[in-house]
Formats: sequence, C-alpha cells, structure tokens
Amino acid sequence: MEDFPIRIRTSADKPYEEGWPRELARRAKNGELLRIRHGCYVDAQGWGQLEDEQRYRGMLAAVTRSARQVPVFGVKTAGVLWGLPRPALPSDVQVMVPVGSGRKSGNGVHRITVDPSHLDITELGRDLVTGKIQTAVALALTYDFPWAVAVMDRLLNAKPLPAELHPQPVTKAQVAECIEDLPSGVKRRKAWRVLSFADGLAIYPGESLSRVHMAELGFPAPELQHPVMDERGLVAKADFYWKDHALVGEFDGRGKYMKPEYLQGRTPAQAVIDEKNRENRIRATGKNVVRWEWNEAVNPNALARDLTKAGLPRLSRGA
Repeated sequence: MEDFPIRIRTSADKPYEEGWPRELARRAKNGELLRIRHGCYVDAQGWGQLEDEQRYRGMLAAVTRSARQVPVFGVKTAGVLWGLPRPALPSDVQVMVPVGSGRKSGNGVHRITVDPSHLDITELGRDLVTGKIQTAVALALTYDFPWAVAVMDRLLNAKPLPAELHPQPVTKAQVAECIEDLPSGVKRRKAWRVLSFADGLAIYPGESLSRVHMAELGFPAPELQHPVMDERGLVAKADFYWKDHALVGEFDGRGKYMKPEYLQGRTPAQAVIDEKNRENRIRATGKNVVRWEWNEAVNPNALARDLTKAGLPRLSRGA
C-alpha cells in the first residue's frame, strides 16, 4: 500500500510522554482529530475529504500500526489491495491467522483461520497479502457467480493488476492447482464452475457481468474482442461479436469517457465523437451495433431487452 495521505497518530508516537494519549483523546473530543481505531487518530477534516476507498485503506494502515505483528490481509481486503473487481468495499478488514492461534475477530477486524502451509503470502508495498491467485479463488468462493467471474476474468487477463509493477500472467492451469488445494469438494466444484466460465479476454466487470447474464438468459455465447476490419484496416476490437447475426455488442462504462488512461490526452467530448465515428465504421461493414451501460450490465432484464431489440435471438430461456 502506498503511504496513506493523512498522518495516523498513535500513543506510540511519543512513548515517553505520559500525557500524550490524553492529548489525543482531548483533541478527538473537540473534533480536531477522529479516532478510526483504538489508539489511532487522524485529522478529522482531512478524513472527511477522502473517498471511500481511501478511508478503507486508512483503516488498513491503522490496523497495521496497532498490530503486534505484521498482518496478512486476505480475501476481500486482499482483493482491494490487488485491485481485483468487487461489488462493494468490504465492511471490515480481513486478516489471515494460523489455525489454533486463538486470535478472535472484533473491532472491525475479521480474522480468518488458515493452515499456514496452505497460505501463499506476497508483499505489496509495505503490506503482506495473500497471493493474487489465492485471493481470486477465495473471492470466487465468496461472491455470487457473476462477480466471481468478473474476478477470475480480470485475473486471467494479460493486463497487469493495479498493484503489480511488472506483468505476471496467470494461466487457467495455475488457478486449477490452487483450486485443487481447497479443503472440500463443495468449494472445489464452486471454484471450478467459475474458472470454466472465465475468459481472460474480458477485463472490465461490466463485460463479465454482461456475459454471465447472457448465458443465464439463454442468448448465444459471443466471441470476445473480435477484430472488425474495413478497407482502411482495423476499426475496433469489439467487446462482443455474434458472427451468425452480424452483431457487435459494446459495453460502455462511463470511465472510458473520463479516465486519463482511456482519454489519452483527448477531452471527454472528443472521446464521444471518436466513439461515434468508430461505430459508423463498424456499421459500414454491414454489422449492426448494440450498446449498453452499467445499469443494463447489472440488470438482466434490461440487458435482455436491448439484445432482443438488436435482433439477437434467445436459444433457450436460460437457467
């Protein structure tokens, strides 16, 4: 984890000043400081200006500062640190502890017992976390199927995770090894179902959720990242493509018109114009285009309406 942007003050900052803990408590009482964990305080105004994920990371920093030994973050907390997809921020901080340690959950920390011999630990910045494959498998067992697929798709995608400094591609075979190490047949079957459906060509959660809902609704399986060509060359790599129906599907997350890595120096308005020109070139090749946004990606009925209106038939009524 990068250094937290707000200083975390604790009684350990001035161990030889007997009045320092009382000073911190006094400043918290008058609203200058905010206690975010027992013995851990931050500037109240600065905390109020942080986004939710920054506050969550602040809690992780506070847990680390107050821990007797360096914690190993796991499951949902590790997912946040790796940058894997999630439906929401965790409600607590999840820490892995050895079986028989006697350490109980409480005060916003959920301690998950594990056999140390089965624990893969990786260092991310100043934090210790479960390895990215082990983390993804744990999330696949925790989330519902659409979000589990979103996690696994992102893990298998060639683009490095936000926390990675260097690409470390993951194969399905590597994930399978981790799944086989799970302690029960129920967990192995659940994880295998997710891995079997996962496809590393998908990268954004909206794409993954959409693909799961398509299958559940009984629509034909799309080809992912299909190259669309015209006389000028490559027009686009379509998020979804149905050859038999000459139909291109595009998930439009709002971030693609706002995030610097997508805009690449363009204004949002120019990005919209470029996207429209791109769509016109696709249609000129004789293909139809259907677009949907986040609301449709998380709403199967809305997605079904858009796909049906675009002429995509349902092969079955789905699961």
